[in-house]
Amino acid sequence: MDKSAKDPQKIRTMFSTIAPRYDLLNRILSLGIDRSWRTFAVNQLPKVENARFVDIATGTCDVALEIIKQHPPGTKVSGVDFSEGMLDLGREKVKEAGLSDRIDVRVGDATDLPFEDNTFDGSTIAFGIRNVQDYKKGISEMARVVKKGGKVVILEFTSVQSRFFRPLYVFYITKVLPFIGECVSGKKGAYKYLPDSMLDFPPPEKFKQAMEESGLRDVTFHQLSFGISAVHVGTVK
Repeated sequence: MDKSAKDPQKIRTMFSTIAPRYDLLNRILSLGIDRSWRTFAVNQLPKVENARFVDIATGTCDVALEIIKQHPPGTKVSGVDFSEGMLDLGREKVKEAGLSDRIDVRVGDATDLPFEDNTFDGSTIAFGIRNVQDYKKGISEMARVVKKGGKVVILEFTSVQSRFFRPLYVFYITKVLPFIGECVSGKKGAYKYLPDSMLDFPPPEKFKQAMEESGLRDVTFHQLSFGISAVHVGTVK
């Protein structure tokens, strides 16, 4: 996939278009497994008192809400996304949960985060880094805003390597997934971008190297559900 396919304006428009059905589509297309993936990813964050975390590409705030669920009462989360349509839904979910005092969301760019250096105890992004045109810059920004010793946690789809499972996986994401996505969202072609972005994303070993090159140490990854997704974790030097 060439970088023009990741034009920020095009992706912003796409996500704003599908925002009303985004959560439902996630549950259907992942068969509900996406919740356990997010739970596992958030569990990799440090457990500290009065922690502050930032969730990039926060969307409808599923990860931000999971962070609050897993951490002590003093924990606060800042959510950042470049789609106002997604953030409107996220704000509503946070308000309904009674957590507006602990979760704040704002418009922001993953490659130019609106925060000072060394602000947070950890940063997260779920299913968003592959949509960043310069994902290495995105990783660097996630590390920049985190304190020394803090964690950068990235949950993303992977290109399944198993020769037995891969053909079924490719068929699902190239044929079945776009069809279901279009039917549920009511938006023609809304999910045609997704298969390419998933298949084009670097395998875990290569992405680990990119995190290390961005200045993170002790980088590890955990492959989940036959390698459909992976959680990458790095520590800020």
